[in-house]
Amino acid sequence: MRRSLMSRSENRAVPANSSSAANLKSDGLLDSNLLSQCGALMAAKATDPGSVLITGASSGIGRELAKIFAAEGYHPVLLARSRDKLQQLAQELKTSQGTKVTVMPADLSDPEAPRAVFERLRERGIDVDILVNDAGLMFEGDFATIALDEHLRLLHVNVVALTALTRLFLEPMLRRSRGRILNVASVGAFLPIPSLATYAASKAYVLSLSEALSEELKGTGVTVTALCPGFTNTAMVRGSARGTRLPPLMVMDAKAVAKQGYSACIAGKALHVAGLSNDLATWGIQYLPRSLVRTVGGLVARQWT
Repeated sequence: MRRSLMSRSENRAVPANSSSAANLKSDGLLDSNLLSQCGALMAAKATDPGSVLITGASSGIGRELAKIFAAEGYHPVLLARSRDKLQQLAQELKTSQGTKVTVMPADLSDPEAPRAVFERLRERGIDVDILVNDAGLMFEGDFATIALDEHLRLLHVNVVALTALTRLFLEPMLRRSRGRILNVASVGAFLPIPSLATYAASKAYVLSLSEALSEELKGTGVTVTALCPGFTNTAMVRGSARGTRLPPLMVMDAKAVAKQGYSACIAGKALHVAGLSNDLATWGIQYLPRSLVRTVGGLVARQWT
């Protein structure tokens, strides 16, 4: 599974280099210790799955994805606003998995943040093999009662930062002919939801962008996956008025969602809806007339507010 992210040229590099090293040894140009070190380095490079940048890594689905990627041997680059929470998670991953972890505090509502993150990682020589865009904001309430600055902050995080990070890290992935991008959308992407109008619209953008790129990038070695969870037991949902009224059976565990998202990402799936009931619901929505889709969205909003 890990080797699928490596190009064929890299797979062929080990025997070629090993042969060259053997020739040098026979000529007396390399001693056995140096040969051993070279071999170890080449073996590590061949088996190292690489680095994964995860936004929104301090809690919820992002945190669980960081744990899964670390357990699979990846080197997580953790991005969120809270340095303390990131450092706590980094220490946990280092202790439990013995993996290298990079902490990258940043506020993605700042328009300059995505480029600053990209430049800092480039300066450190960290190639991002997998990008996970999980960071997101959600505000509840009637559109006209939510402050304009809040709407714009949500759009900067959910749409603008995600687009910027995808564009910045996609280019080097294409040069390497390998990479994965996992964008966390929502089942809310499939229908308009009153009282969550801007949030649902932002997730519809994420879904549309991801599906378009998955087609555009076919044959490049880079894939884009949209993960669409439903109501999930995260701080975002628990802190919402809607979250406190939801039946427990309707709320998925963040760890279960992360597992499904990881598998879909590594497999290169274009779209994965987490949870069987969510999958069936979103499948059915596409066959409804738009007027009925609006009605369903209104029912969802009124039932749990």
